[in-house]
Amino acid sequence: MEEFQIWSLYQSARVGNGLMMIASVLVIWLSLRTAIQTRSPVSGEESNMVAKVLSTAFCLLNVFFVYGIWTFASYNNPVTAGALSELKASGTELTNVGNGFIDFVGTTELTGIGPIAYLFLAVITLMMMGAIWSPKEES
Repeated sequence: MEEFQIWSLYQSARVGNGLMMIASVLVIWLSLRTAIQTRSPVSGEESNMVAKVLSTAFCLLNVFFVYGIWTFASYNNPVTAGALSELKASGTELTNVGNGFIDFVGTTELTGIGPIAYLFLAVITLMMMGAIWSPKEES
């Protein structure tokens, strides 16, 4: 494999990552919307326990799905740097961009998402669970 092929695969993966990020925004929005509608149904009646449990499961599964999307998307840079590093180790001369990418990203193990992303997912989860399970104020 040549360097331009690695870069081509990298850019293709970035397109997929962008689409997955759009999907994660939509999934978070849909989950928050579901939580709000479970708390205050259009009918004005109190939600029953089955609706709350199903909404909770739906929201938690969606948060896990978003975690998976973000984790998968975070692997693109280290995998590409690893491929470039292997190409360099095989004796192929890399461009300055390729060497700079390896230096910037490194070839360490895949780490997944960072602490800020975990915090964001935790806050989103708390917002969803609060909307579903907290007592409704009487007006």
